Amino acid sequence: MKERFIQPELIDEVIRELKDEKLINKVLPSSGKLRIERNLPFLLIYRFRANPARQTVRLVVGESSYFIASGNKEDLEDISNLLQYISKNLSKKFGSVMFLEIWEGESSNHQFKIKAPKDIAPDTVETLATELKELCKEFPKIGVLVEHTNDRHPEGMKPLMTISECQEVGCFLVGLEIPPFYRNVENDEFYHLYFRSLKKKLSRIFRKTIFQYLLVQTSSDIESFHMLGSRSLESAVWEVDSQLTEIEDSYRFLLLISPINTMKARDEFAKNDFKKNPKFLYRILPVDPDQLKEQLYQIKVRSIEDPTLSFLYREKREELDKQLTMLSERGTKNFMYSSIRLYNSVDPELLKQAKEILKRFPSKKGKTLEWADCHELAQKAREEIEWYRQFYKDFNSTVSIKHDIIGIMVSKGQVLIGESFKVPQNRIEALIHHEVGTHVLTYYNGKAQPLKQLYSGYADYDELQEGLAVLSEFLTGGLTRGRLRLLAARVVAGHSLTEGADFCGTFHELHDDYGFDLGTAFDVTARIHQGGGCTKDIIYLRGLIKLLDYLKKGGKLEPLFVGKIAQKHVPLMEELNLRGILKPIPLHPRYLQEEDAINRLNKVRKGMSVYDLLPSEDH
Repeated sequence: MKERFIQPELIDEVIRELKDEKLINKVLPSSGKLRIERNLPFLLIYRFRANPARQTVRLVVGESSYFIASGNKEDLEDISNLLQYISKNLSKKFGSVMFLEIWEGESSNHQFKIKAPKDIAPDTVETLATELKELCKEFPKIGVLVEHTNDRHPEGMKPLMTISECQEVGCFLVGLEIPPFYRNVENDEFYHLYFRSLKKKLSRIFRKTIFQYLLVQTSSDIESFHMLGSRSLESAVWEVDSQLTEIEDSYRFLLLISPINTMKARDEFAKNDFKKNPKFLYRILPVDPDQLKEQLYQIKVRSIEDPTLSFLYREKREELDKQLTMLSERGTKNFMYSSIRLYNSVDPELLKQAKEILKRFPSKKGKTLEWADCHELAQKAREEIEWYRQFYKDFNSTVSIKHDIIGIMVSKGQVLIGESFKVPQNRIEALIHHEVGTHVLTYYNGKAQPLKQLYSGYADYDELQEGLAVLSEFLTGGLTRGRLRLLAARVVAGHSLTEGADFCGTFHELHDDYGFDLGTAFDVTARIHQGGGCTKDIIYLRGLIKLLDYLKKGGKLEPLFVGKIAQKHVPLMEELNLRGILKPIPLHPRYLQEEDAINRLNKVRKGMSVYDLLPSEDH
């Protein structure tokens, strides 16, 4: 006698766990699975055919509630009984429950077919149809058809429940046939990138549709469709997160592309009357980029089913690949081309704004400045770190003075200051907020989160980081004419680099055409030409401009401090927060407690261009 697909004991166990609001995670015969993370009145359903489309099942895997089962007719009674028990218990609590069964259509099908009973939850059906139509704009030759029918099941299979059975257990059952445009049956080809994009977009559509139903038809208190996402992360996420972080922690990218002989090179450049390109020396690579790349692509990023996290970690792997390529090409012309892939080049609008800054705010001689050396700056940084430590005991950043770096940088939460570095006294406060109040703070806020990449840094985080850091200088009253000119100079130098200029060409453009003193022109040129040419420094002004636009459009500042994220990640972080994956951040910038900073921030929110950021006497 054939073993039953679902034993009565399992149904009893599921019902008990539903009543106790426990996580339900059951493995069923024939690759079946039932997962209900928490008591929410919905379920995504997929039934295997005799020759299962194993990729299609991934459209439901990764969601917070789904049921994968056999499509054999002899198993239908067991499956239907279990679903009716689930529906009856959930509808008792919420008033109703929604089941959405999906399946793959025939290869000749070029339409999403929504199969739903007429005049039941029309707003939900309309939401699903509208969202799918929007999706179809990105996939040509695919359409959407709504069929009002009681046959809401795949062709060749029996219905999970009849209309009367659905009514008895308080269930709204909808069927969705998906056109298999992501595969070519004749040539046995599967279009992985198409499918990946579809999975991400359908996940959002499923959640929006279900949220519409819950909002109107149930007593659920869910406030956003994001909250329908999984709160319990799959083991693959933790594994990938840890492995990517381990690779990134094995080297310090910015240190390894920074010259160690900048001071000596500056002296040699001056001795040669600024006409001979200096030679830079670099730290010995402590890693083998090729070996790390092998490890990088052994990481099973594809095993992550959660669409949001899959996107974040695929992006990060690509970024690490680019960094490792740059390390292997350090000192060659190819380094510059790889840096463009990582940081992009100067677009015409950014160059236009940089030149406008230099035109509006030409160099001018002011009163003699009082300077603070590296030791005074280091002491101020340590005092700032102590202030933050009172709010977060694990805030254990250190400050080191180094002989082999120029300027100041933060690496993995630690402050590094070059021993030759000095800063005007009126810039100390702003610089401390830039380095400690932004770069160090976001590192430790990320450390407080369960995902390691929030402190290590998701892909392209640098631009938002530097935009935030420069904004902090403005909010604390320390953004000066010289500082804004410096950011513009970096953009001009970056453009000069990508247009083919050598070190001398970039240097003389800054000095001769834009009036920068010899020291500043050298430092900017050295940073742009380091490693063979690096466009990273253009992100300071670009990040600031984008941040000003973001705040003008109503974007919130506080969520940007959750860790090392890019501006494009803000809605993804909002989703992860609503799903209960992220924790409240322990640290907020000190300057946000100051009235003057709040007043300046309010002005930014009303709309300020980058030219408006300087004090009125500079205009």
